Amino acid sequence: METIKYIEYDNKYLEEINNFINESMHKFINRPYKVREDVANIDEHYIENGGNFWIAIDTNFNKIIGTIGIEKRKDIGIVRRFYVQEEYQNKRIGTNLYQTLEKYSKEVNIKTLYLTCGNVLEKAHRFYLNNGYHQIEKMEIDIHVGENDDSFKKIL
Repeated sequence: METIKYIEYDNKYLEEINNFINESMHKFINRPYKVREDVANIDEHYIENGGNFWIAIDTNFNKIIGTIGIEKRKDIGIVRRFYVQEEYQNKRIGTNLYQTLEKYSKEVNIKTLYLTCGNVLEKAHRFYLNNGYHQIEKMEIDIHVGENDDSFKKIL
């Protein structure tokens, strides 16, 4: 029986989070393995600015199976690093992570959420659209948008 635990970021998982995100980005959108500054410095990039970061852990195997982060800029939130391991998808893990992020966002007075998503990720696109996002032609804030990324926005 699967036992999934959702927790706020804990520094003891930093190396595993980095590995999980690198694997996810490579598998899902063919991005290279590398040090990603925001992931290497979660406290500084997310937590200290009023954002947050969560992980889903399969306690039967003691491994990370999902991540999501919110970068806070005044009343704007940027959804980052939202991945669920493929064999755990369609089991509400992504939904639970996302609902945690949205609840937190409202608690810290974030009014608008933005995100980018690889244009090949059709299931992710459906997830965002089903959760109240709309696709926008051009990102309205200053964030990195990859060459093959689509942009989304949601008013809370």
